[in-house]
Amino acid sequence: MERSADESFAPAPSAAFGALRGLLGAVWLLNAGFQAYAWLWPPREQAAAALLRAYGAPLSGAPAWLQPYLAAVVHGVQAAGPRSVALLMVLIDLVIALSLLSGRGLWAGAWLGIVYSAFCWSTLDSLGYPYAHGQTDPGVFVGYLITFVMVLAAHDRTARFPGERDADYDPFRAGRLLFGLLWAFDAALKWQPYFLTHFMAQLSGAPAGQPGWIAAYIGFVIAIVRAVGPMLVAIGVALLETMLALSLLSGLALRVSLPLGVLYGLAVWTTAEGWGGPYTSAGTGVRGNVIGNVIIYVIVFLYLWAASASAPRAKPGLSRLA
Repeated sequence: MERSADESFAPAPSAAFGALRGLLGAVWLLNAGFQAYAWLWPPREQAAAALLRAYGAPLSGAPAWLQPYLAAVVHGVQAAGPRSVALLMVLIDLVIALSLLSGRGLWAGAWLGIVYSAFCWSTLDSLGYPYAHGQTDPGVFVGYLITFVMVLAAHDRTARFPGERDADYDPFRAGRLLFGLLWAFDAALKWQPYFLTHFMAQLSGAPAGQPGWIAAYIGFVIAIVRAVGPMLVAIGVALLETMLALSLLSGLALRVSLPLGVLYGLAVWTTAEGWGGPYTSAGTGVRGNVIGNVIIYVIVFLYLWAASASAPRAKPGLSRLA
């Protein structure tokens, strides 16, 4: 099949998609290692108690309508045996990681990631509840879910020949809209009074437990925020996230918002999230968030940025930014 002479397509960035897929695979491999270390490595009774705590902890903060479901899941874990459940979760992590790293069985692996992330989001993350004390995200697993949607979209994009019939076809649109809704949710919570008035308190807790050089870097950022004014910086953060959400949902100005989202995500990850650490045996990996939450958002931004390089170029007189 040959392209017509008047078509103008950028080459599909398969190398970029492959690198991002490998990065996501490395994250899931780390997840498997952290979960095995927390739930399989210790003595049987201690490991079982740790897993039951992980599944039972969301019950205290979940709304009444969600608690029966969470209680049923905890009962199911007890009935099946916590160690068996832990082993199954580690095996699922390994299957997903190997699929991403090797590129084999990618379609099935990505769908397994979507279903598994949805289950973990509704149980270990309890749909992000409770939304209190300045929390502004619905849990890490919803970010993973969207990332697997991007993996499927990239697989579709690279598998299709970029012919004229694809000019109006965008496999990334669904993921972009989901990501836009996620950022709209984050932005709405950042406009709440608690976040605006407690921004400095949240940032000041980030250096705790970190290595000296990370603590020093975060301390430097805190000094800058104090000099500018915490309220002013918090409002700027809320405005920026609102702009990112609107751009993702509308498809406008993506060539500006996507790299800006990458830079903003890295800034949040290295400050408020403390580079995802501190990393301990009972720490961030136990619930899937092995290297922090916002860094997963960065991977989604990079997927969309790479996708924009393989989208059909705009014809003269038309604005095609999405």
